[in-house]
Amino acid sequence: MYSTRLSYKAMIYEREYVKALIRKKILETLSAQEWAEYQASQRIYTDEEFDEMFAETLLEIGDELPANPLGGWKPDFKRICKGDSPTEKRHRSQWWQVAAAFAIVGMVAVWAFYHYQIDQQQYNFLHGPCFGLTSDAEISLTESVVFLRWGDTLGRKIERGERGLVLRQGNIQVFKTDDGMFQLRQRNGEPGGGIVLETGTQQQALVEFSDGTRIRLNAQSTLQYAPEKPKTEQIQVQGEVYVQRPEQYHMDSLVIATNNGFVSSFSGDFALLSQKNVTRAAALSGELTLHANSRKETLQLDCYGAQGTVARFVNKTNGEEKDSLQYGVRKDPETLLSWTKAVRSYQDIPLREFVGQMSRWYGFQVKDYNCLPADKRITTTVCYRNDREAVFAAIREAGVVLYESKGMISFCPEDAEVTKKTEGRLAWWE
Repeated sequence: MYSTRLSYKAMIYEREYVKALIRKKILETLSAQEWAEYQASQRIYTDEEFDEMFAETLLEIGDELPANPLGGWKPDFKRICKGDSPTEKRHRSQWWQVAAAFAIVGMVAVWAFYHYQIDQQQYNFLHGPCFGLTSDAEISLTESVVFLRWGDTLGRKIERGERGLVLRQGNIQVFKTDDGMFQLRQRNGEPGGGIVLETGTQQQALVEFSDGTRIRLNAQSTLQYAPEKPKTEQIQVQGEVYVQRPEQYHMDSLVIATNNGFVSSFSGDFALLSQKNVTRAAALSGELTLHANSRKETLQLDCYGAQGTVARFVNKTNGEEKDSLQYGVRKDPETLLSWTKAVRSYQDIPLREFVGQMSRWYGFQVKDYNCLPADKRITTTVCYRNDREAVFAAIREAGVVLYESKGMISFCPEDAEVTKKTEGRLAWWE
């Protein structure tokens, strides 16, 4: 795998190879790998150099040009640039030279503008795995395979095609609807119970409670439901979720516990991230309150996009754990919920955030996030059905080198030396 990447990296420094990619781009015959190489080559050459290669390729293609935004019009390149006879070629006027130049430049400009508008969507929408899906379409939940657990050791996988009652545990019933949603219902007069719903890599799940509250789980996330426990422990999540409450105002608050805190809300929607030592919440409508387990203070998030964080730190001297409760930077909800979409468009977001989202979806580990440039940002589009290689290509196109080994990736320069010593074979970093 590594040697293949080295070969294409070397090839995109050859002008003729880049012109071959441009030719395929114009004729709309690029493969997924060639699409990544084409975008990488745009970053290597200056605008003037790339435009020159584009113009040369247009001249060479001539009548092979497909239908274009000019309504099918194509300049007569042969007549403009070659003339009708040797005599005409020798005596071609300066006016024709200028006309040829304007024709080429105009064609390049129109073509570049047209493809600039569709570049981020072309592969995903026209030829790739997201064919026919729009940027606002949510991931189909009927495709997910999730795991239900109860007790200490019992559990079962819920396959794609299962419908109806899929589990009865104590006073809890779990139904799966035709559109893939899991409905949790309680039975009166039955002994208490508790369940855990888990998603794996490239899977999501939507859970609906009896009051109409819906919680959407991202990949590698869990939801624990134990109605017999105290209120702050009845619903616990780990990973990333999107919470939606019915529009009516509730007399009773919804409480969701995380690893180091909990949130409470009477109404409104919000996004929630729960990791080992970090809880992050963002209000999308209504309001919610963010609490830290080890502090009495709370944060009130009551405006669109408001964000708060609970971060846990360990005192190196005495080993005491302490939580930091603070407001975060207000974010565009579209970015916060991009993981729910089939076509995920990212516009100038921190690369660390992008890598974090992609690692959750695809299941790869990052050796050390500190090796990622803190100020590096990325603009790209990813289809949820793409493989991880498409994501790695997007990271490289953003100008960041990464190294892969056994499901783990590294951005640390020292790992380049480890890979070199193995002569391109994948190596494991100790």
